Amino acid sequence: MAYFLRFIYKNLDWNRTRFSSWLKEDELPACIIKDLRADDNALSLWEISDDKSNLLDVIAAFASESRNDIKNDWNFALLSSKYLDEVSFAPSEMPAKTAYTSMNHYHRSVPNLSINKVVYFAYLLSRHGKFDTKSWKEVEARLTEVNSRGQLNIKRIKSSKLKQRLEYA
Repeated sequence: MAYFLRFIYKNLDWNRTRFSSWLKEDELPACIIKDLRADDNALSLWEISDDKSNLLDVIAAFASESRNDIKNDWNFALLSSKYLDEVSFAPSEMPAKTAYTSMNHYHRSVPNLSINKVVYFAYLLSRHGKFDTKSWKEVEARLTEVNSRGQLNIKRIKSSKLKQRLEYA
C-alpha cells in the first residue's frame, strides 16, 4: 500500500507530550495548523511507493524547489493511503515543477477542502502518521548525484546558493 508524504516544518509541534498539561485526549495543539497550509483550498502531498524507494528522491525534488538556501533537515510525515481512502480524500495527479523533473509525477493535490477536512487530516497525521527526518547532507548528496547523471534541470532551481553548489560539485 502506498504512502502519502506531507512536509512538516516544525516536527516538535506534533509531539502532544509537550502540551499534555492542558490538551485533552482527543485534541491537537493549534500550532500544527501552519504545517497544513491549504493553497486554494488544497493540500499538497507526494506519493511514496510501498517500499519507500522513492522517498529520498521525492524529498530532493521538493528541496530543489525551495527559494531559500535551506541547510536544515527535512521533517515529514508519511500516512498510509488507506486512511485517505477511508475518508474519501481524493488525491489527484498534479505534477510538480521541480528541477528534478523525473520525480514531478509523484506530486498530488487534495482539492476542495473545508477547514473541517484539513483539521481531520491533521488528526489522521497525528494518530496514524509516521514522522521522520532526512538530513540536509543526505538530500544534498542525492541532488549532487542526480545532477551528475544529468537528471536535474539546474535552470529550475530557485535557490541561487544551491544552484551554485551543484554547478561546481
